[in-house]
Amino acid sequence: MNARLQHRASSSRVSRARPKAAPGNHSAFDAVRRMVDGYFAKAADARKQLLEQPYTPKQLHAWRVGLRRITATINKVTDLSDDRLEDVQAYLRACRETTGRCRDIDILVLETLPAFLRECEVIPPPAATMQQSIMALQEQAHTQAVAALKKVSLTMPMQSWQHWADALDPPGNERLRKSAAEIIDERFHTVIKRIAKLDGGKKRLHRLRAAIKKLRYSMELYQHQFPKRAVTRWLEQLANLQTHFGLAHDRMMARELVAALPLADSDRAPIKAFRKWAKKSAYEASKKATQSLTKLGKLDLYWRT
Repeated sequence: MNARLQHRASSSRVSRARPKAAPGNHSAFDAVRRMVDGYFAKAADARKQLLEQPYTPKQLHAWRVGLRRITATINKVTDLSDDRLEDVQAYLRACRETTGRCRDIDILVLETLPAFLRECEVIPPPAATMQQSIMALQEQAHTQAVAALKKVSLTMPMQSWQHWADALDPPGNERLRKSAAEIIDERFHTVIKRIAKLDGGKKRLHRLRAAIKKLRYSMELYQHQFPKRAVTRWLEQLANLQTHFGLAHDRMMARELVAALPLADSDRAPIKAFRKWAKKSAYEASKKATQSLTKLGKLDLYWRT
């Protein structure tokens, strides 16, 4: 962690904090702050569980989702101040990226490979050799993920965020609502632009999925500022869209991981069958995502009203 982040964290222990609002007198910004605090708490708890208990893919997923929610939301919340906590955001992104490969392998083992074995009509032998190689890859990834988690901490980033929030002159509800509408609108346009650039490749699909997640997280963060029913409709449809695009991305990633397995040429027949099946199922998932996009296009842009 860089010196500026360390200095900010240590300074937060001695700087004067803004007086807290009296009970029952919370502002709209207080709700935003509590949600971000909650994201930090969930991520920190997931890391604690991963280090103190046997590894579980569920906890690693919770760790990564928590960090993604934090970086996606404070990226725009900090526009309310001259200090955008850019070093904090960079550090948190680096923390998440160290466990990305492990998450991809977990999905391959727990979801993609079982689906292949269940759905593929003819699986050439020796499929067991491919499975054993994948399981060995997962075990190695788990060890590397835990080792990476031991080298990072959320204590200083959390203190930096809390110090920033304490020092901020909180915006009024009307200003916060306007800011929320602008953020959601900007991220909505990013999603539209990235949809138009889809070319069937994994890179652009990954960028679109990131944009959809950011839009969803922003809508969740500011949901208290808008009509509940309208927000719920958007969140449900975005979750559905994420499911289909996520499945397509998982199948594409699995094709790469399996292709790189260190197997002899005589053992690679199942890999060819797997890659063919994964390509087909990724295409089918993308088709379903297109149908979800049509439904999304029929929803009212509630944040503009």
